[in-house]
Amino acid sequence: MDALTIAEILELIRVNEEAMVTQFETWLTITFATIVAVFAGRNLLTRLMRWLVTLLYLLASLSVTAMSIYFAESNALLTLLLESRGVTVVAPVFAALVFFVLFLAGVLTTVYFIHMKPDREST
Repeated sequence: MDALTIAEILELIRVNEEAMVTQFETWLTITFATIVAVFAGRNLLTRLMRWLVTLLYLLASLSVTAMSIYFAESNALLTLLLESRGVTVVAPVFAALVFFVLFLAGVLTTVYFIHMKPDREST
């Protein structure tokens, strides 16, 4: 890694950040697909099927989280390498916090939606 130039390290950091954004977009797609599928098939889902959908959704969310953590750890190592060369890189702490809160709220809301009892229409 010492053979990399500062410009190459900064480019790798930006590539990792783009990959984390892509992971977040993938999670949003998974969440939306889960909500639409549960809404469309609400009357067909048994209790067991709801738990299987929940398990698959949580595993997909965990997978996206694991990849995002991998990219973040890579960025941390690259940032340390830059700091050892006297270059300061500001970490996007606020953006990361917002993404994390949105992720947690989305997972909890989606799991609630999967298990929510539908309102019975009296028509």
